[in-house]
Amino acid sequence: MSSIDVNFFLGSNTKRGFVPLFDKLKKPQTGRRFYILKGGPGSGKSTLMRRIAKTLMEHGHFVEFMPCASDPDSLDAIFDHDGQIVIVDGTAPHILDPDYPGAYDMIINMADAWSNAAIEENKQEIIELSQDISGCHRMATACIKSAAALLEHNRLIAEKYLDCNKISSFVSSLIKKLDEAASGDENHRLLSAVTVGRLLFFDKTISSLCQDVYIIEDEWGAVSAAVLSEIRDYATKRNLAFISCYCSINVPDKIDHILFPSIGLGISTSNSYHSTAGKFRIQAQELMKPVKSYELDSMNKQSSLARELIDLAANHVAQAKDLHDKLEKYYISAMDFSKVDNIYHKLIEDIFSFSV
Repeated sequence: MSSIDVNFFLGSNTKRGFVPLFDKLKKPQTGRRFYILKGGPGSGKSTLMRRIAKTLMEHGHFVEFMPCASDPDSLDAIFDHDGQIVIVDGTAPHILDPDYPGAYDMIINMADAWSNAAIEENKQEIIELSQDISGCHRMATACIKSAAALLEHNRLIAEKYLDCNKISSFVSSLIKKLDEAASGDENHRLLSAVTVGRLLFFDKTISSLCQDVYIIEDEWGAVSAAVLSEIRDYATKRNLAFISCYCSINVPDKIDHILFPSIGLGISTSNSYHSTAGKFRIQAQELMKPVKSYELDSMNKQSSLARELIDLAANHVAQAKDLHDKLEKYYISAMDFSKVDNIYHKLIEDIFSFSV
């Protein structure tokens, strides 16, 4: 399994606005270090994380990558599974502060590497750009909220046609495959997000973690929601280790995928927004009664409109990214990156003092 193929989002623009899952990475009882990077855009947080991840992987560590939903080329966090080390961007919109300073959490201040005077010279431009970026994300959220309402209405219509007996039988067949799953906790992640000009789905993450993937082809979301809810309830009661992956626009109301890496098993929802490969596929219609034609027509129209709104939201995120690139330039020009090198060396030294 390649570290580079295991990517998750830890936050996304949703119908509720930006919903972060960064606190879900905190494991103070079992984790060794939780480094929180503080600093402005362009201060080198993402580059620092990539550099540290590269060093860790060169030493044989398995590293999980968490790209930024607003800019997938940038990182929000990395998780070193072997060393139980997390490094996370703790700035807005996912502000994090230490719970156990020094004992578990540590703040790394990237602002130590910039010139305040150089940044203050561009104060007005920085404020205006920051406000415009927030405006773009508000518009993206408005579009997503409307799309989510349409898709939720479709799910509720489809829910009326569920064949509960067939769903129970299908779930029972899946549950039998979980007997060898490792004990542990539920982890929360996102495999998709409305990002720069598109909806991005990390399908390779599923195939990297799971050799056997059961795909539920479900455009309306009712069948997959019912199946995954039962699987999650069972896994929780059995204290199994698994990863719940939310629908990116419905965090935390709807789960689209559940992964059991310890046994290489995944259950994934496939639709017009995200699809993945898998040996075992089932059509939602096989677990439903026939939908009345007039309702099916209405659902198709609402689905089409929802798609337009999601595309529009992605365009707003792309506009925000363009503005963010301009904002970064003010900080990059004020940075002394030799000081970032010093931060890297101190972090690596500290990490390897824990990661024996």
